[in-house]
Amino acid sequence: MITPHRPVRLILDRSALLTYITGSVHVAEPIHEVVESRVAFGVPAIAAAEALADIDDGHDRALLVRLLQHRACAVLDTHGDSWHELAYWRSATGRPDLAACAMAALDHDAAVLTADGKLYGGVPVIDIEEG
Repeated sequence: MITPHRPVRLILDRSALLTYITGSVHVAEPIHEVVESRVAFGVPAIAAAEALADIDDGHDRALLVRLLQHRACAVLDTHGDSWHELAYWRSATGRPDLAACAMAALDHDAAVLTADGKLYGGVPVIDIEEG
């Protein structure tokens, strides 16, 4: 786990990561705001793995890896002792990567940047606007 010495205030899920590589201002702008505010954005490791598994293009993979290595990015673990909570959020969201993002948002008092906002239930989200 990479943890910057800054509080995490935004969580990026798989949909945000995949939208980022398209050059979307709707993802780049919130990331820029986080960096300018001297706080961090977090990406649960499972969300990063899911996004990387969906990308075939080498340039796009390199772009995502650079984002994940950014000084303001925290790649977040999902802890094994929270399996009850993970199971709850997996049932609520329908996917393990979204469950990890929901848990990270609640743990860090952050919002999830996502194109799948309706799947998160009561978790704070920032919906990615379609261009």
